Amino acid sequence: MLRAALATPLRSEDAAGTLIIGTVLTLLSWIVTPFWLIGTLSVPLLVVAAPLALAPALVARGYLLRVIAVGIDAGDGSAYVTDASPEAPPFVRWGRLYRDGLASALLTAAYLLPLVVGLAAVGAAGAFVELGRVDPAPLAESIAGTDPEGLPGVDAAVPPATPAYGIVGAFLAVVSLAYLVAFAYVRPAALAALAAGGRLRDGLRPATVGRTALSGEYAVAWSLAMIALLTGYVLAGPFVPLLVGVAGVFVVRVVVHTLYGLGASHAVEHAESVVTADDGSVSDAESEPPREPKEPAVDPSPGSNAVRPEADPAVQTGRSVPGGTVDPVPEEVGTVDLDSLVEGSGGDSDDGGDRADDRDDRDELSDDDGDDRPGAGTADEFDWGP
Repeated sequence: MLRAALATPLRSEDAAGTLIIGTVLTLLSWIVTPFWLIGTLSVPLLVVAAPLALAPALVARGYLLRVIAVGIDAGDGSAYVTDASPEAPPFVRWGRLYRDGLASALLTAAYLLPLVVGLAAVGAAGAFVELGRVDPAPLAESIAGTDPEGLPGVDAAVPPATPAYGIVGAFLAVVSLAYLVAFAYVRPAALAALAAGGRLRDGLRPATVGRTALSGEYAVAWSLAMIALLTGYVLAGPFVPLLVGVAGVFVVRVVVHTLYGLGASHAVEHAESVVTADDGSVSDAESEPPREPKEPAVDPSPGSNAVRPEADPAVQTGRSVPGGTVDPVPEEVGTVDLDSLVEGSGGDSDDGGDRADDRDDRDELSDDDGDDRPGAGTADEFDWGP
Protein backbone atom coordinates (compact mmCIF):
# COMPACT_ATOMS: atom_id res chain seq x y z
CA MET A 1 0.00 0.00 0.00
CA LEU A 2 2.76 2.44 0.92
CA ARG A 3 4.72 1.58 -2.23
CA ALA A 4 1.69 2.27 -4.42
CA ALA A 5 1.08 5.59 -2.66
CA LEU A 6 4.71 6.67 -3.01
CA ALA A 7 4.56 6.06 -6.77
CA THR A 8 1.30 7.98 -7.21
CA PRO A 9 2.85 11.43 -7.93
CA LEU A 10 4.84 9.90 -10.78
CA ARG A 11 1.84 8.07 -12.26
CA SER A 12 0.21 11.05 -13.90
CA GLU A 13 -0.67 12.22 -17.38
CA ASP A 14 1.37 15.36 -16.71
CA ALA A 15 3.53 14.71 -13.65
CA ALA A 16 5.78 17.75 -14.13
CA GLY A 17 2.89 20.15 -14.69
CA THR A 18 0.99 18.75 -11.72
CA LEU A 19 4.04 19.16 -9.49
CA ILE A 20 4.63 22.76 -10.59
CA ILE A 21 0.99 23.81 -10.18
CA GLY A 22 0.73 22.08 -6.81
CA THR A 23 3.91 23.76 -5.59
CA VAL A 24 2.69 27.20 -6.65
CA LEU A 25 -0.70 26.70 -5.01
CA THR A 26 0.91 25.49 -1.79
CA LEU A 27 3.23 28.49 -1.69
CA LEU A 28 0.42 30.95 -2.42
CA SER A 29 -1.75 29.43 0.30
CA TRP A 30 1.10 30.00 2.77
CA ILE A 31 1.58 33.62 1.73
CA VAL A 32 -1.72 35.07 0.52
CA THR A 33 -4.05 33.64 3.17
CA PRO A 34 -2.07 34.77 6.26
CA PHE A 35 -1.54 38.26 4.83
CA TRP A 36 -5.25 38.50 4.07
CA LEU A 37 -6.15 37.47 7.62
CA ILE A 38 -3.79 40.05 9.11
CA GLY A 39 -5.09 42.72 6.76
CA THR A 40 -8.70 41.87 7.63
CA LEU A 41 -8.00 42.53 11.31
CA SER A 42 -6.80 46.03 10.51
CA VAL A 43 -9.10 46.75 7.55
CA PRO A 44 -12.39 44.82 7.97
CA LEU A 45 -13.43 45.83 4.47
CA LEU A 46 -10.94 43.30 3.09
CA VAL A 47 -13.31 40.52 4.08
CA VAL A 48 -15.01 40.96 0.70
CA ALA A 49 -11.80 39.66 -0.91
CA ALA A 50 -12.16 36.29 0.83
CA PRO A 51 -13.17 34.30 -2.30
CA LEU A 52 -10.03 35.49 -4.08
CA ALA A 53 -7.64 35.37 -1.12
CA LEU A 54 -8.70 31.86 -0.16
CA ALA A 55 -8.71 30.55 -3.73
CA PRO A 56 -5.20 28.95 -3.66
CA ALA A 57 -5.90 27.15 -0.39
CA LEU A 58 -9.35 25.98 -1.48
CA VAL A 59 -8.15 24.74 -4.87
CA ALA A 60 -5.33 22.83 -3.17
CA ARG A 61 -7.83 21.30 -0.75
CA GLY A 62 -10.10 20.33 -3.62
CA TYR A 63 -7.21 18.66 -5.42
CA LEU A 64 -6.31 16.60 -2.35
CA LEU A 65 -9.95 15.55 -2.07
CA ARG A 66 -9.75 14.42 -5.70
CA VAL A 67 -6.62 12.43 -4.82
CA ILE A 68 -8.63 10.62 -2.14
CA ALA A 69 -11.32 9.85 -4.72
CA VAL A 70 -8.67 8.43 -7.07
CA GLY A 71 -7.37 6.22 -4.26
CA ILE A 72 -10.89 4.97 -3.54
CA ASP A 73 -11.48 4.14 -7.20
CA ALA A 74 -8.13 2.36 -7.46
CA GLY A 75 -8.85 0.33 -4.33
CA ASP A 76 -12.31 -0.66 -5.55
CA GLY A 77 -10.90 -1.76 -8.89
CA SER A 78 -8.54 -4.33 -7.34
CA ALA A 79 -9.20 -7.36 -5.18
CA TYR A 80 -6.53 -6.28 -2.70
CA VAL A 81 -5.55 -2.75 -1.79
CA THR A 82 -1.89 -3.66 -2.13
CA ASP A 83 -2.44 -4.39 -5.84
CA ALA A 84 -3.90 -0.95 -6.60
CA SER A 85 -2.02 1.49 -8.83
CA PRO A 86 -3.55 4.95 -8.37
CA GLU A 87 -2.56 7.83 -10.64
CA ALA A 88 -2.28 11.44 -9.56
CA PRO A 89 -5.08 13.41 -11.24
CA PRO A 90 -4.24 16.51 -13.30
CA PHE A 91 -5.30 20.02 -12.37
CA VAL A 92 -8.42 20.36 -14.51
CA ARG A 93 -11.94 21.66 -13.85
CA TRP A 94 -10.74 24.37 -11.50
CA GLY A 95 -14.25 25.45 -10.63
CA ARG A 96 -15.01 21.97 -9.34
CA LEU A 97 -11.73 21.97 -7.39
CA TYR A 98 -12.72 25.26 -5.76
CA ARG A 99 -16.13 23.91 -4.72
CA ASP A 100 -14.64 20.65 -3.43
CA GLY A 101 -12.08 22.59 -1.43
CA LEU A 102 -14.83 24.70 0.11
CA ALA A 103 -16.75 21.54 1.04
CA SER A 104 -13.59 20.08 2.60
CA ALA A 105 -13.04 23.23 4.67
CA LEU A 106 -16.66 23.26 5.85
CA LEU A 107 -16.42 19.59 6.82
CA THR A 108 -13.27 20.26 8.84
CA ALA A 109 -14.94 23.19 10.57
CA ALA A 110 -17.97 21.04 11.40
CA TYR A 111 -15.82 18.42 13.12
CA LEU A 112 -13.90 21.08 15.07
CA LEU A 113 -17.06 22.89 16.11
CA PRO A 114 -17.69 20.87 19.34
CA LEU A 115 -14.19 21.63 20.61
CA VAL A 116 -14.53 25.31 19.75
CA VAL A 117 -17.92 25.54 21.47
CA GLY A 118 -16.60 23.79 24.58
CA LEU A 119 -13.57 26.04 24.88
CA ALA A 120 -15.75 29.09 24.28
CA ALA A 121 -18.09 28.00 27.09
CA VAL A 122 -15.17 27.54 29.48
CA GLY A 123 -13.79 30.92 28.48
CA ALA A 124 -17.16 32.57 29.10
CA ALA A 125 -17.36 30.94 32.54
CA GLY A 126 -13.89 32.20 33.38
CA ALA A 127 -14.89 35.69 32.31
CA PHE A 128 -17.90 35.60 34.65
CA VAL A 129 -15.62 34.51 37.49
CA GLU A 130 -13.18 37.33 36.82
CA LEU A 131 -16.03 39.85 36.76
CA GLY A 132 -17.22 38.63 40.16
CA ARG A 133 -20.58 37.42 38.96
CA VAL A 134 -19.80 33.81 39.94
CA ASP A 135 -18.27 32.75 43.26
CA PRO A 136 -15.71 29.95 42.66
CA ALA A 137 -15.35 29.12 46.36
CA PRO A 138 -17.98 26.32 46.40
CA LEU A 139 -16.38 24.75 43.33
CA ALA A 140 -12.94 24.94 44.93
CA GLU A 141 -14.28 23.36 48.12
CA SER A 142 -15.92 20.52 46.22
CA ILE A 143 -12.76 19.84 44.23
CA ALA A 144 -10.34 20.05 47.17
CA GLY A 145 -12.67 18.24 49.57
CA THR A 146 -11.73 20.50 52.53
CA ASP A 147 -12.52 23.90 53.90
CA PRO A 148 -11.16 26.48 51.42
CA GLU A 149 -9.82 28.48 54.36
CA GLY A 150 -7.51 25.68 55.37
CA LEU A 151 -6.28 23.86 52.29
CA PRO A 152 -3.37 21.60 53.22
CA GLY A 153 -0.06 22.53 51.64
CA VAL A 154 -1.35 25.82 50.25
CA ASP A 155 -0.13 29.21 51.40
CA ALA A 156 -2.78 31.34 53.05
CA ALA A 157 -2.02 34.18 50.62
CA VAL A 158 -3.09 32.02 47.67
CA PRO A 159 -6.78 32.47 46.74
CA PRO A 160 -8.87 29.38 47.50
CA ALA A 161 -9.94 29.02 43.86
CA THR A 162 -6.38 28.90 42.48
CA PRO A 163 -5.95 25.09 42.87
CA ALA A 164 -9.33 24.61 41.22
CA TYR A 165 -8.17 26.68 38.25
CA GLY A 166 -5.14 24.44 37.85
CA ILE A 167 -7.18 21.25 38.00
CA VAL A 168 -9.77 22.54 35.55
CA GLY A 169 -7.03 23.78 33.21
CA ALA A 170 -5.25 20.41 33.24
CA PHE A 171 -8.54 18.61 32.60
CA LEU A 172 -9.31 20.88 29.65
CA ALA A 173 -5.83 20.33 28.22
CA VAL A 174 -6.21 16.54 28.38
CA VAL A 175 -9.70 16.62 26.87
CA SER A 176 -8.62 18.98 24.09
CA LEU A 177 -5.60 16.82 23.23
CA ALA A 178 -7.73 13.67 23.14
CA TYR A 179 -10.29 15.40 20.93
CA LEU A 180 -7.61 16.59 18.50
CA VAL A 181 -6.17 13.08 18.25
CA ALA A 182 -9.64 11.68 17.55
CA PHE A 183 -10.21 14.48 15.05
CA ALA A 184 -6.97 13.66 13.24
CA TYR A 185 -8.09 10.03 12.95
CA VAL A 186 -11.75 10.59 12.01
CA ARG A 187 -11.33 13.55 9.64
CA PRO A 188 -9.69 11.52 6.80
CA ALA A 189 -12.53 8.99 7.03
CA ALA A 190 -15.04 11.82 6.70
CA LEU A 191 -13.11 13.22 3.73
CA ALA A 192 -13.19 9.77 2.12
CA ALA A 193 -16.96 9.62 2.57
CA LEU A 194 -17.22 13.10 1.05
CA ALA A 195 -15.02 12.13 -1.89
CA ALA A 196 -16.99 8.94 -2.51
CA GLY A 197 -20.44 10.50 -2.21
CA GLY A 198 -19.69 13.93 -3.61
CA ARG A 199 -21.89 15.78 -1.09
CA LEU A 200 -21.15 17.43 2.22
CA ARG A 201 -23.80 15.47 4.09
CA ASP A 202 -22.06 12.22 3.11
CA GLY A 203 -19.10 13.22 5.25
CA LEU A 204 -21.38 13.97 8.21
CA ARG A 205 -23.12 10.59 8.37
CA PRO A 206 -22.03 8.91 11.62
CA ALA A 207 -22.70 5.39 10.30
CA THR A 208 -20.60 5.77 7.17
CA VAL A 209 -17.75 7.63 8.85
CA GLY A 210 -17.77 5.35 11.90
CA ARG A 211 -17.62 2.10 9.93
CA THR A 212 -14.83 3.49 7.79
CA ALA A 213 -12.81 4.67 10.79
CA LEU A 214 -13.20 1.31 12.57
CA SER A 215 -12.05 -0.80 9.61
CA GLY A 216 -8.69 -2.51 9.77
CA GLU A 217 -7.50 -1.35 6.34
CA TYR A 218 -8.19 2.25 7.24
CA ALA A 219 -6.31 1.93 10.54
CA VAL A 220 -3.25 0.55 8.74
CA ALA A 221 -3.45 3.19 6.01
CA TRP A 222 -3.83 5.98 8.58
CA SER A 223 -0.79 4.74 10.53
CA LEU A 224 1.31 4.63 7.36
CA ALA A 225 0.03 8.08 6.41
CA MET A 226 1.11 9.55 9.76
CA ILE A 227 4.57 8.02 9.39
CA ALA A 228 4.88 9.34 5.83
CA LEU A 229 3.58 12.76 6.90
CA LEU A 230 6.01 13.21 9.78
CA THR A 231 8.97 11.82 7.84
CA GLY A 232 8.22 13.89 4.75
CA TYR A 233 7.76 17.13 6.67
CA VAL A 234 11.00 16.58 8.57
CA LEU A 235 12.90 15.97 5.33
CA ALA A 236 11.27 18.79 3.36
CA GLY A 237 11.20 21.39 6.13
CA PRO A 238 14.84 22.56 5.87
CA PHE A 239 14.47 23.10 2.10
CA VAL A 240 11.32 25.22 2.21
CA PRO A 241 13.27 28.51 1.78
CA LEU A 242 14.73 27.06 -1.44
CA LEU A 243 11.24 26.26 -2.81
CA VAL A 244 12.33 22.64 -3.19
CA GLY A 245 10.85 21.94 0.19
CA VAL A 246 7.50 23.38 -0.91
CA ALA A 247 7.38 20.84 -3.73
CA GLY A 248 8.32 18.16 -1.23
CA VAL A 249 5.44 19.18 1.04
CA PHE A 250 3.02 18.94 -1.87
CA VAL A 251 4.29 15.47 -2.82
CA VAL A 252 3.98 14.32 0.79
CA ARG A 253 0.38 15.52 0.92
CA VAL A 254 -0.45 13.65 -2.28
CA VAL A 255 1.05 10.44 -0.87
CA VAL A 256 -0.78 10.82 2.44
CA HIS A 257 -4.18 11.47 0.86
CA THR A 258 -3.65 8.55 -1.51
CA LEU A 259 -3.20 6.34 1.54
CA TYR A 260 -6.42 7.74 2.97
CA GLY A 261 -8.29 6.79 -0.18
CA LEU A 262 -6.76 3.32 -0.43
CA GLY A 263 -7.48 2.54 3.20
CA ALA A 264 -11.08 3.70 3.00
CA SER A 265 -11.89 2.23 -0.42
CA HIS A 266 -13.51 -1.03 0.67
CA ALA A 267 -14.79 0.34 3.97
CA VAL A 268 -16.68 3.22 2.36
CA GLU A 269 -18.39 0.87 -0.10
CA HIS A 270 -19.37 -1.53 2.69
CA ALA A 271 -20.58 1.30 4.92
CA GLU A 272 -22.76 2.72 2.15
CA SER A 273 -24.34 -0.69 1.52
CA VAL A 274 -25.07 -1.15 5.23
CA VAL A 275 -26.60 2.29 5.52
CA THR A 276 -28.75 1.54 2.49
CA ALA A 277 -29.99 -1.69 4.05
CA ASP A 278 -30.82 0.09 7.30
CA ASP A 279 -32.69 2.87 5.53
CA GLY A 280 -34.53 0.50 3.20
CA SER A 281 -33.76 2.68 0.20
CA VAL A 282 -31.37 2.69 -2.69
CA SER A 283 -28.10 4.40 -1.90
CA ASP A 284 -27.03 7.49 -3.74
CA ALA A 285 -23.93 5.80 -5.10
CA GLU A 286 -25.98 2.96 -6.61
CA SER A 287 -28.87 5.06 -7.87
CA GLU A 288 -26.74 7.62 -9.65
CA PRO A 289 -25.33 6.63 -13.04
CA PRO A 290 -21.61 6.90 -13.67
CA ARG A 291 -20.45 10.45 -13.96
CA GLU A 292 -19.87 11.45 -17.54
CA PRO A 293 -19.40 14.84 -19.15
CA LYS A 294 -22.78 16.39 -19.79
CA GLU A 295 -23.47 17.31 -23.38
CA PRO A 296 -25.54 20.40 -24.17
CA ALA A 297 -29.15 19.80 -25.15
CA VAL A 298 -28.72 21.89 -28.31
CA ASP A 299 -25.58 22.00 -30.38
CA PRO A 300 -24.02 25.43 -29.84
CA SER A 301 -23.89 27.45 -33.02
CA PRO A 302 -21.26 30.09 -33.78
CA GLY A 303 -21.98 33.29 -31.93
CA SER A 304 -24.41 31.70 -29.46
CA ASN A 305 -23.99 31.81 -25.69
CA ALA A 306 -24.37 28.06 -25.21
CA VAL A 307 -21.75 26.47 -22.93
CA ARG A 308 -19.70 23.84 -24.70
CA PRO A 309 -18.78 20.64 -22.84
CA GLU A 310 -15.38 20.66 -21.18
CA ALA A 311 -12.63 18.72 -22.89
CA ASP A 312 -11.18 15.54 -21.50
CA PRO A 313 -8.39 16.01 -18.90
CA ALA A 314 -5.89 14.37 -21.23
CA VAL A 315 -6.73 16.93 -23.90
CA GLN A 316 -6.47 19.85 -21.45
CA THR A 317 -3.01 18.77 -20.33
CA GLY A 318 -1.83 18.46 -23.95
CA ARG A 319 -1.17 14.73 -23.82
CA SER A 320 -3.64 13.78 -26.55
CA VAL A 321 -6.03 15.20 -29.12
CA PRO A 322 -9.82 15.20 -29.07
CA GLY A 323 -11.34 11.89 -30.06
CA GLY A 324 -13.97 11.26 -32.72
CA THR A 325 -14.01 11.74 -36.46
CA VAL A 326 -14.66 14.88 -38.43
CA ASP A 327 -17.82 14.85 -40.52
CA PRO A 328 -16.87 14.82 -44.22
CA VAL A 329 -18.00 17.69 -46.40
CA PRO A 330 -20.76 16.66 -48.81
CA GLU A 331 -19.43 16.06 -52.26
CA GLU A 332 -22.05 18.33 -53.81
CA VAL A 333 -20.87 21.36 -51.86
CA GLY A 334 -17.94 23.25 -53.33
CA THR A 335 -16.91 20.53 -55.79
CA VAL A 336 -16.22 20.86 -59.51
CA ASP A 337 -16.37 18.13 -62.09
CA LEU A 338 -12.95 18.45 -63.72
CA ASP A 339 -13.94 16.10 -66.53
CA SER A 340 -16.49 18.60 -67.72
CA LEU A 341 -13.76 21.22 -68.14
CA VAL A 342 -11.57 19.11 -70.37
CA GLU A 343 -12.57 18.55 -73.98
CA GLY A 344 -12.51 15.01 -75.10
CA SER A 345 -12.32 13.63 -71.60
CA GLY A 346 -13.34 10.09 -71.06
CA GLY A 347 -16.35 11.01 -69.00
CA ASP A 348 -19.59 9.19 -68.82
CA SER A 349 -21.27 8.93 -72.21
CA ASP A 350 -24.68 9.60 -70.71
CA ASP A 351 -23.49 12.88 -69.22
CA GLY A 352 -22.05 13.91 -72.59
CA GLY A 353 -25.35 13.13 -74.28
CA ASP A 354 -27.27 15.21 -71.76
CA ARG A 355 -24.97 18.16 -72.33
CA ALA A 356 -25.42 17.86 -76.11
CA ASP A 357 -29.21 17.83 -75.71
CA ASP A 358 -28.97 20.98 -73.60
CA ARG A 359 -26.98 22.74 -76.34
CA ASP A 360 -29.56 21.72 -78.98
CA ASP A 361 -32.38 23.09 -76.84
CA ARG A 362 -30.59 26.39 -76.44
CA ASP A 363 -30.01 26.59 -80.21
CA GLU A 364 -33.70 26.00 -80.94
CA LEU A 365 -34.72 28.70 -78.50
CA SER A 366 -32.26 31.07 -80.07
CA ASP A 367 -33.68 30.39 -83.53
CA ASP A 368 -37.20 31.04 -82.31
CA ASP A 369 -36.15 34.31 -80.75
CA GLY A 370 -34.41 35.37 -83.93
CA ASP A 371 -37.54 34.75 -85.99
CA ASP A 372 -39.66 36.89 -83.73
CA ARG A 373 -37.41 39.97 -83.98
CA PRO A 374 -38.23 42.68 -86.52
CA GLY A 375 -36.12 42.51 -89.62
CA ALA A 376 -35.37 38.88 -89.25
CA GLY A 377 -33.96 37.21 -92.36
CA THR A 378 -32.29 40.40 -93.70
CA ALA A 379 -28.69 40.77 -94.63
CA ASP A 380 -27.88 42.27 -91.26
CA GLU A 381 -29.27 39.25 -89.50
CA PHE A 382 -26.88 37.77 -87.00
CA ASP A 383 -25.88 34.25 -87.84
CA TRP A 384 -26.75 32.13 -84.85
CA GLY A 385 -25.14 29.10 -86.33
CA PRO A 386 -26.61 25.89 -87.72
